[in-house]
Amino acid sequence: MSKPIIIKLIFISLLIGFFFYSCSPNKNFTKPYQPGVVITFDDYYINEWCAADAKLSSYKWKATFFVSNLPLLKKSDYDNLRKLKKNGHEIGGHGYNHLNAYEYTKTNGKSKYIALEITPLIETLKNEGLPISSFAYPFGANNQTLNFELKKYFKIIRSTSVGKPKIEENSNFYNGTFHQKGIGIDGNYKHFTLDYIKEVLAYARRNNKIVILYAHKPVQKSTSTYEVEMKTLETICQYITANYMKFYTFQELTTLKK
Repeated sequence: MSKPIIIKLIFISLLIGFFFYSCSPNKNFTKPYQPGVVITFDDYYINEWCAADAKLSSYKWKATFFVSNLPLLKKSDYDNLRKLKKNGHEIGGHGYNHLNAYEYTKTNGKSKYIALEITPLIETLKNEGLPISSFAYPFGANNQTLNFELKKYFKIIRSTSVGKPKIEENSNFYNGTFHQKGIGIDGNYKHFTLDYIKEVLAYARRNNKIVILYAHKPVQKSTSTYEVEMKTLETICQYITANYMKFYTFQELTTLKK
């Protein structure tokens, strides 16, 4: 084979290789982390969380379960929380009694709030083999004073926000700070439709962002407030896996480069 032909073949091979690399959905990202999603759940729907985990495990998903109302929990609940943790999920805190932090501290001050809601939350979960490093405000109710105070106890915290018509204006994308916000995926939220959530995920994929979502009780068919349908969770998991995105736990965000 003549030398000019060999050179042409090498050149064509390089062009083909470049084409496939540039079209690959798994190419290098422009940020030091992979675009993805943080799926979080609030309150103490522990049996439903475990049922959802069993159905979604094939996606190799990860979620963060912010547990509250600890005086109401039974031994079996703690057993199930430990099982969720063993399966790769994160257990976070959502208040020992699920008090509205903003309203309570207006009347009683932050010291009483910490003593009643945060300290026993941390100690009880630690004694159950479930140390926590993250917290989600009940009702999303917070203020700057509380946020600053909670830095003494947690690595990262979450409140809530609403989905806006212009997705780029949403505040539920990871921003590298201590205080993050999520948008709800329960069926009762005004902004919620499956198409809207898919648009949010698509925006994150295109712009190398991490979406933070929150829900409460997983159900097959929503008939009340604070319920997320399994179809919603399955759609999110399918989108993440199909588009080479990543499932993050909430505390994992603290390990990312900004």
